[in-house]
This record gives sequence, C-alpha cells and structure tokens, in this order.
Amino acid sequence: MGQDELSRSLAVLSHMLLREQTLDSTLERIAQLAAELLPQADAASITISDAGGPPRTASSTDQTVAELDAEQYRLDEGPCLAALREGQAFQIDSMRSETRWKGFCQVAAAAGIESVLAVPLDAESADGRRGAINFFARASGVFTDPDRHAANVFCAQAGVAAANAAAFADLQAERALLTRRLEDALHSRAVIDQAVGILMERERLGPEEAFQMLRSASQKLNVKLRVIAAEILESAAGPPGQEAAIRTDRTPERTSGEGSA
Repeated sequence: MGQDELSRSLAVLSHMLLREQTLDSTLERIAQLAAELLPQADAASITISDAGGPPRTASSTDQTVAELDAEQYRLDEGPCLAALREGQAFQIDSMRSETRWKGFCQVAAAAGIESVLAVPLDAESADGRRGAINFFARASGVFTDPDRHAANVFCAQAGVAAANAAAFADLQAERALLTRRLEDALHSRAVIDQAVGILMERERLGPEEAFQMLRSASQKLNVKLRVIAAEILESAAGPPGQEAAIRTDRTPERTSGEGSA
C-alpha cells in the first residue's frame, strides 16, 4: 500500500480528535477510512464489545461483511472475535485452506470472501469497551507485511479517536441527565412555592409556617413534598368543595397552631 494513503488516513483521524462527534458517526467514518486504507480490501467493519456485553458490529461498509460478522457472533468463532478478545492481529489468507474457525470460513467462502485481516483497536474506553477493525477481501492472499503494519498504525490512532468519541458521548449523556434533574428540581420548587402561597392565603399563615405545614403533611402521609404541593394546586383550581375534601381526607386536622396541606 502507499504511504500517502496511510498519512492521509492518520491526518483525518487526528482532526477527528478535535471535533465533538457522536460515537456512531466516528465509527462510521473510521470504517470508511479503513476500507480505503488497504487497496486490496473490498470492505471493512468494526466490531465493538461493551464491558461484559456481547460483540456487535458498530459500523460496516458492506452488508455482506456485516452479515459475516453476525455469523461470527452466532458461531462464537472467527478472526474478528479473536482480535477483539486477545488484543492482537489475526489473518486469514485463504478460507479454503484455513484450519482455524472452520465454521466461519465455510460461511465466508460461500459469501465470496477469501481473505480477512482483523486488528484490535488499541485504546480501551474508560467503561471497558473494546473493539477491532476487520478488513475483508474477495481475493486470497492479498494482505502483505506492509499492509499489516499500516493497519496496526491506523488502528492504534483509530482506537484513540473512538475512545475520545465514546467519552464525549458519555459526557453528553451525563449533561442531559443533569439538565433533566435540574429542570425537575426547578419545576418542583415552583410547584411547592405556589402551594405555600395558597396555604398562606387559605390559612392566614406566614411563609415559614405554610412551608412547615406542607412538610408536616408530607411526613405524616409519607408522600413526597412535591406531590402534596401538586394536590394543593389541583384543589385550588378544582370545583367548589374539592378543597375541603382534600384537606379532610388526606391529612389530619390541625391542632394548636399546626396545619396540614
């Protein structure tokens, strides 16, 4: 293979490190670059295994090789799985003469694939996600020593790009969760504040007394404060007579200066 293609691919991967891209889009681009890296390769795919999870094809440039990957997972054998699990490259030069993974080789030969080079992604993500890039060719004996060297160099850099994208995806998920929790907290606070206001007017109480009444009802009924507050808002907006029913059915009567929502 030409050194220019390797240099171009590495340059693209380096730029990917500086971008905030999704994990899926990053893996799709890596698979495309892998297929273009080795002139003899007709297609490429990426096998990923989350920590403790089964392997899966995260991206592929051809439906045939995606189906072959699926066969490897079903048979639990093949060079892609071996590279993923053992952390080293595995190669098949001829499906018809290969003595390892015979079940996979028969399926691959029937699909018109004769050669496979599977190389692990060097970088492992923080959550234990592992991966391997798989190069497929329809001709036999096409992957040379320079090809293996180029594939190893490429996969080392691709592993860093994939791990970076995975970390960014995890960060985005954490931010989204934090945003939802903050929005929920703000909404709950607003509901509680409105309920306090209603109690202040209804029971002629100060802000602190109204809040204590709300909290007391929550503790006695073992119901979240925001749920009690929401019921007070509903009772205030409901038909005449509903307010008294909620106060008498859901909470004990007030005595000696205490109150309940």
